[in-house]
Amino acid sequence: MEKQKAPGRKPKKQKKRVPKSARERLFAVLKAACAILVILALVVIAAQRFGNVTFSSVGDWVDSLVSGLQRGDGYPYYFEDSSVLFVEPIGSDLLVVTEHDTYVLDKTARRTNTLPHTYTAPYADSRSGRVLFLDVGGTTYRIQSKSRLLYEGTSAQRLLTGAIAENGAVALASRGENAQSMLTVLDSRQQEVFRWNCAAETIVAVGISDRGKRAAAAVLGAENGELYTKVHLFDFDYNEPIASFTFPEPVSGIVYLAEDRVLLTGERVFALVEDGQLSWQEDLSLNTLSAVCTSEDGMTAAVFSKYGSSAVKIIRAYNDKGEQLFETELAEPVKNVSCDGRHVSVLTDSFLYQYDRGGTVVGQAAVDADSIRPFTDGRKTYVCVLGGVRCYDTTEMLTENAES
Repeated sequence: MEKQKAPGRKPKKQKKRVPKSARERLFAVLKAACAILVILALVVIAAQRFGNVTFSSVGDWVDSLVSGLQRGDGYPYYFEDSSVLFVEPIGSDLLVVTEHDTYVLDKTARRTNTLPHTYTAPYADSRSGRVLFLDVGGTTYRIQSKSRLLYEGTSAQRLLTGAIAENGAVALASRGENAQSMLTVLDSRQQEVFRWNCAAETIVAVGISDRGKRAAAAVLGAENGELYTKVHLFDFDYNEPIASFTFPEPVSGIVYLAEDRVLLTGERVFALVEDGQLSWQEDLSLNTLSAVCTSEDGMTAAVFSKYGSSAVKIIRAYNDKGEQLFETELAEPVKNVSCDGRHVSVLTDSFLYQYDRGGTVVGQAAVDADSIRPFTDGRKTYVCVLGGVRCYDTTEMLTENAES
């Protein structure tokens, strides 16, 4: 017998189903956008609290995130023309300076951020992914990151040299208005925060602390027919130097290892100033300093010519407190040196040697005679050559296994 349906009951309507794929795609996009907004909000909060992160650096980070999806053809990279003047590290990438422009090479040898310039004698100083780029003897300068031009300015007087801090502040040395030379410091918003006139001497080197609160200047003068060098330390809460030191030989390099710790270098100068006092000074009456590099975390690698010889070199590494990590000798000429906080790279006519912090050789590669300068960055070491840039594994022991 057929079962009858109960009176008064209607069959249920089937709901129309919207395809899930469209909703899922929309949800994924909204979720990613919200995540990015949350990250940016946290970065901005950190910037307000600690003062070391700027909106420009946030934008640069976003650009790097997006551009990281694109890749170049890999190293070796060959320059398109012969107008390249020098190469400068910018964070984990390389800034290439030519006679007419600058551009950045990322880890995959992808060329980005090409910016023209008309500088006659370009000079660059880099820190934390930013570069101060200026025209020595001219009046123009600019600050650029890996992905963009951040600021372009003009000095009232001809520029001599400059330095950039971790937070984006810059120290500019120029000819003086009513003095021989002048030191001007601008904060990360390009507002002047300090100025000092040097009455009778010429500023030849400057340095600025990471927080942009202190600076140092090396000046060159003459007295009774003899040249001398003075180094002045400045705290921007005071108009005059808080400490000064005199050296019989020129000081050509100034690096802040900490807010109150400054490394001074020159061909016959290798000294550490701490808490306004000369902490130690290397005796260079017999040896000379031929190359030096300080990483962004304060590790320093130095090459000394033993008894002034070009054939025997002393390699030393120091931590951010100025304490020696290791010393070794090489019986061959050294072209240049680099370090990244974990490794020291030493470039000679024939080889690229890699040392760890204890002085053990952890990598070695054969190089061509046209090699000029190494740049160590973690697992990779880039070597600038006459025609381009080559790349090597930092801890690769086989000399024939270079990526070029």
